Amino acid sequence: MDIDAFFEPWEGTSVESFDDFNERLNRLYKRWVETDKRRFAWRGVTNASWPLHSSLYRRLAWTTGSIPDETDLLNAETETLKRVHQWGLHNGGRGRLSILSQLATLQHFDAPTRLIDVTLNAYIGLWFAVQQELTSGIPEEQVVDGRLFAIDITKRLINEKSPPDVANRRDADRDWEDERHRPWKDPDADWQKIWCSHTWAWRPPPFEARIAAQNGAFLFGGVPSTGMGVRWPKDSSATAKNWKQEEVRSAVSIPLRFHKADPLAGGVPTAHGQPAYIFRIKGDAKPEIRDRLRALFGYEHSTIYPDFPGFATYAGPHLARLPPPDA
Repeated sequence: MDIDAFFEPWEGTSVESFDDFNERLNRLYKRWVETDKRRFAWRGVTNASWPLHSSLYRRLAWTTGSIPDETDLLNAETETLKRVHQWGLHNGGRGRLSILSQLATLQHFDAPTRLIDVTLNAYIGLWFAVQQELTSGIPEEQVVDGRLFAIDITKRLINEKSPPDVANRRDADRDWEDERHRPWKDPDADWQKIWCSHTWAWRPPPFEARIAAQNGAFLFGGVPSTGMGVRWPKDSSATAKNWKQEEVRSAVSIPLRFHKADPLAGGVPTAHGQPAYIFRIKGDAKPEIRDRLRALFGYEHSTIYPDFPGFATYAGPHLARLPPPDA
């Protein structure tokens, strides 16, 4: 599956500088935030050819050699949580952790979960799209294009009131944060239709310095489906063909509805799925954007990852992590 082909119709022209991004962000703000009071979560990736997958979905696909469905993901999640309990890690300083707290803690320490890291700060999301990756512990400039996703989470943030279109089925979405059992593991067929066609967001308590520094949140939802009248058009034209279900799942592991980040292009109603927008970041623009983010906001590895794991990863690039090839 060509991931670029899936996202490209919704990208528009690539971002070529910090000022270029800032102008586009302001246009998006005036149309969707100032006027419609919409909220966004942001996810930046350094390589535009990467799919938008959770770590559990990605590693499950690598392990099995096939594209997972929701049953596959649930089974893998069940096995992970079972092992968490066997290790006694489901309890915290104040008693048993909720399911979301367990998953958030696992995610923080790089264990695979269905959660997808996002930030509620557009500029931090941009930083993730332009950051320098490490090769054997050494920062290396990425000449490939990056990508920044802007996901509309209006009425989907469970810290706030329940989404009205699912309130009758799940009138306690706010309580998911404290549930000790997975509220999405429900055999009810009607609920599974909702679960696999919507995306939720959760802003966890700042139990780790990194979450607070990154203004962090998580996205989660069912594996996208093309059934039940849901289609995934290949572009915005009225005659657009549709992506097949396996092609959709190759690119995204949660149900998002993409649209052009152009206020004149209209928008995607939340009733038809989760609206999302895409900014492609030119590879040769990354250094300038990164410098501006550092100068204006102080964003760099030490402020984005202000903890011991972050220090261990990023504080010693002058020391080799692997022996030389002829050692």
